[in-house]
Amino acid sequence: MSFEMAYQTLVNAAILGVIYSLVALGYVIVYRASRVFNFLQAQFMYFGALLFTTLWSGNGLAQFLLALLLGIVVVGIGSWAIYVLIVQRTAAQPHWIQMLLTMFLGLACVNIAQLIWAPTPRSIRLPMDDLSWRLPGGAVLTRTDFLIFVVGAVLSAVLYWLLTVSPLGVRLRATAENPTLAAYSGMRLGFWIGMAWALAAVAAVVAGVSFGLRVPVDTSITHIGLMAFPAAMIGGMDSIKGCFLGAMVLALVQQFATVTMDAQAGVAVGFAAVLIVLVVRPRGFFGAPIVDRV
Repeated sequence: MSFEMAYQTLVNAAILGVIYSLVALGYVIVYRASRVFNFLQAQFMYFGALLFTTLWSGNGLAQFLLALLLGIVVVGIGSWAIYVLIVQRTAAQPHWIQMLLTMFLGLACVNIAQLIWAPTPRSIRLPMDDLSWRLPGGAVLTRTDFLIFVVGAVLSAVLYWLLTVSPLGVRLRATAENPTLAAYSGMRLGFWIGMAWALAAVAAVVAGVSFGLRVPVDTSITHIGLMAFPAAMIGGMDSIKGCFLGAMVLALVQQFATVTMDAQAGVAVGFAAVLIVLVVRPRGFFGAPIVDRV
């Protein structure tokens, strides 16, 4: 592999890693708040991207941002409602039941989306001409990829601040660490955990639209959402900063394996990397000691 190809692969991995990190952050947010592996995250990517294609007609940056905002609001409210109205009712059940419930709800979301929009792939394009720049070293970076990276990094930083510094983050940590004490203090556990689910959906919608800027939107986008779950496991399911590291590690391994072998090998090598990390460090790089098992 030439230096230029390796450099280009590194740039591509950084873009994919940002998308992975947004979805992985959603997995971590929900797990920290409710101890549930929320496999709806991948379907929220798909649903949010399809909803965006309906709301945006392709005219102007203002409409692009408005369509993205409306998509975030709709899917965020839907995610909050799914937890409060459905998942919360299984709170006393083992966590594996809640995990299976999110899987079944995810299948339902995909089928509903296909009934509404049909399975035909849909394209998303920026409301401006796409340019490309040749970076020092020979790698090419397009305006689309640059914006994906910047928006993903900024949103990740905002969510990190919300979850670690803001009053919302304090409430979410309180419900996660000692729900009984939080309930006695007057906190509405269902509402605040539902807010965590809504924040996870926000990250998923932005990730879905970002990925849709690179490839047509169809059911394959859910595979990207599911691939972000191993990224969260590498970093630690309860670690916000760990999901960023896990996403970048997974993207690097996959991209270099894809370039040197093929796409299927990239997926296989990515999962192999996850297994190696979990064998050496079962809770991930930054995860807290494991108490409950699924």
